[in-house]
Amino acid sequence: MSTTTPVISKPDLLRQIGQSYRALRSAIEALPPERLTEELSTGWSLNENIAHLAAWEETVPKRVAGVLESGEDPKLYDDVDAFNARAAEEAQGKTTEELLTRWTAAHDRLLETVGSLPQDADGLAFEIVEWNTTGHYPDHYGDIGAAVRSADDLVGLVQTNWIDFRGPIGAIGLSGLEERTATGWTYKDLAAHAAAWEARTADRLAKLRESGAPQPGVDDTDEFNAAVVERTRGRDARDVLRELDAAHDRIVEEIQKLTAELIHGNDDWVIAVVAGNTYGHYAEHFDEVIAGVPKRPAQLLEKMREGWRPFRRAVNRLGLSALSGTTSSGWTYKGMLGHVAYWLEQVPPELPNRLQGRRTPGPDVDGENSREAQRGLTRSARDVIQRLDAAYKGVVDAVSALPSDRDVPFLALRLVVGETYGHFSEHLGEIEAVLPQTSDQFVERIEQIWKPFRAAIRERGRAGLMETTSSGWTYKDVVAHAVGWMEQTVREMRTKEFSTGWTKETILAFNEVSVRTHDLVGPEAMLDELDTSYRRLVETIRGLGDGEVDERISSTMPYYTYLHWEEHFAELGIPL
Repeated sequence: MSTTTPVISKPDLLRQIGQSYRALRSAIEALPPERLTEELSTGWSLNENIAHLAAWEETVPKRVAGVLESGEDPKLYDDVDAFNARAAEEAQGKTTEELLTRWTAAHDRLLETVGSLPQDADGLAFEIVEWNTTGHYPDHYGDIGAAVRSADDLVGLVQTNWIDFRGPIGAIGLSGLEERTATGWTYKDLAAHAAAWEARTADRLAKLRESGAPQPGVDDTDEFNAAVVERTRGRDARDVLRELDAAHDRIVEEIQKLTAELIHGNDDWVIAVVAGNTYGHYAEHFDEVIAGVPKRPAQLLEKMREGWRPFRRAVNRLGLSALSGTTSSGWTYKGMLGHVAYWLEQVPPELPNRLQGRRTPGPDVDGENSREAQRGLTRSARDVIQRLDAAYKGVVDAVSALPSDRDVPFLALRLVVGETYGHFSEHLGEIEAVLPQTSDQFVERIEQIWKPFRAAIRERGRAGLMETTSSGWTYKDVVAHAVGWMEQTVREMRTKEFSTGWTKETILAFNEVSVRTHDLVGPEAMLDELDTSYRRLVETIRGLGDGEVDERISSTMPYYTYLHWEEHFAELGIPL
């Protein structure tokens, strides 16, 4: 009878099983299907390995029950080699899918067994579990290595698992990345941690190519990890995600440069170091990452809104005229926003497939992006914005229609996240980079929009100002209305007292007062007042000093001035 006391708690054991099982199984499933039936240099095919793993896990429930009943391991086998031979034989004639299904069932039953174990159960029961899981899986890492034929195979292992790691990190959302995980880090720390290890591994692979010899790792991993967390403190989450993606691109690039000889040289050193810092590493953190992912439609909608608000606000602040400009990525802002809208439009028709665990064949991403870039050259700025808003609303409506009391399947979640807030954050930087920040930049943007606005007013002449516009006002009313808002922002900038809580009703009332108080002002005097207000506006902004403009000003003044003037471009005959 064993009197061994368990040296691990059930939660820790379940966590370790989950990490190691996921690392091994995800690697097997990521390999080319034809590779699973080939006999490996280690002796078996991967299909036979799967049958072998399933067979041993199937023994655990009965063996644990035997220990709990008698204190002895009934073993259920006479000879290990004979048991293994029978398991390999059972794989013959079976498809990989059938064998994986068997392993899934065996593993689920094993987890149920662990879950029902009292913490004070005989330590032998826990040992039996460990022998057939965390102590067994590493025996088969060599089989994975033997199945890797080329750099393409290794990249496939990395990329397949990267998608299931990077997707949930994106699904957490920018605000969620600041929250703490079960281990005490923030999700932002975790992303930076993963980036640091991939960057370090990319460096080691590059040096291996140069020298032909394995490169040393980090001497003190705890110190290395602590330094990463320290560097991450206070950083913008978007910068950390960009760093993560850049590090991943680097490691993939380095793997692709490796020959088969380098990959398998030095006892498969490359495979071991890549696995430990990519797909094996993703498995280690999968549970804590997935815990931060929105589960229900209401949670997903909130994340969508969190991502949409800053993105849409930045688009607003950019203004309609600037949409014809070129982004840092090389396309116009109209083309970029059309691209965002296009992918939003794909969500509602694809969502039902994802809810049923299916996905339609992927579109030609590069082709569609190129077409949207070209279409943006001919579409009006207003049409682009209207399409963007309608496309986003379509996704909101589709998610809102999902059952509120059910979790969103991850395949569907990944679709929505990828085309909403995960996508918005990718392009937000392109917009923010050109938004005015300083007084000089604001004056420059104001002058760009003022010139066509003032020219269109000038073209009407004094008599033309009394004509009626398409909105029902006279052109003089438009001028009075513009003066009213310019004077409002000048007052706010000078007094530092900012009006808040504007509503549709209070805005209409303000407009009415601006127009009514200028009823008796003649056209020529009205134009003089317009020019005087403009000069006062520019002088006030220039007087704000160097450095970034106060956020209270930068978030209101544009809407009172150049963004406001653009709203009247259509009735003034100015194309956008």
